[in-house]
Amino acid sequence: MMSRMLERYVGSPATLEELKHKPGRRLTLRATGPRRSAIVKLYRSDRVLTVAARVAALSTGPPEPEIPEVLGVDPDSRMLVLSDVPGAPLRDAVLASDESECRRAGNLIASWHVAWHERVPPALPVHELRVELDILLDWARFAPREIGSRVVAALPELRQEWMPSTVVHRDLYEEQILLGSRVGLIDLDDAAAGPPELDIGNLLGHLDLLELRTGQTLATAVHALLGGYLERGPLDAAVLERCRQLTRLRLACIHSEPLL
Repeated sequence: MMSRMLERYVGSPATLEELKHKPGRRLTLRATGPRRSAIVKLYRSDRVLTVAARVAALSTGPPEPEIPEVLGVDPDSRMLVLSDVPGAPLRDAVLASDESECRRAGNLIASWHVAWHERVPPALPVHELRVELDILLDWARFAPREIGSRVVAALPELRQEWMPSTVVHRDLYEEQILLGSRVGLIDLDDAAAGPPELDIGNLLGHLDLLELRTGQTLATAVHALLGGYLERGPLDAAVLERCRQLTRLRLACIHSEPLL
């Protein structure tokens, strides 16, 4: 049934491949047909129209990084169909210590933040610090006791407010940045108004986890990534460090990893 519905976007016959499943939240598939491929998101909640509005609003931004185009929305089945952005994940360049590609990624993310500075679309909510802290505390409640306790103890130093000055991805990590002929940016479900340091801190925190898991030193890639960013946009070092720590604490809770 779903394959037949998707044939209007990708052609017939359409085949489906599961990409990501977050139980209770969302199932992400790739539909492939003779005309094109498309990304299909099936939500458990009613947020499909909200996500579609956010992604559509971002289409008025700069031509690069390339973001998905909204191809179709079906509120009854809670289905969102998006164009399939080409490219290899930044993770590959990071693990290969490809300084040129890492610098290019940082450069384009900075350009994106700068382009949206003080002109965030109304469809995007403001991501306040208290929301980020509430999310962290929710994860801490389900984390091992030692990790949860250390998260709570760290909170006082992380409560300094930030300025929601631009569009932020809010879940930026090395799989969400795609490198091809153009830089691509995917999974924009939670895009919001926030500080640019939130995205870069989130990305660096995930790279800390990748380094821990692979046992590979990623300093060269991280240096190139940050260098590329700073060529186009400023970062507040103190805010960046707090955002990186927020991500490390959250990931420690989620994965029970020694990131604290």
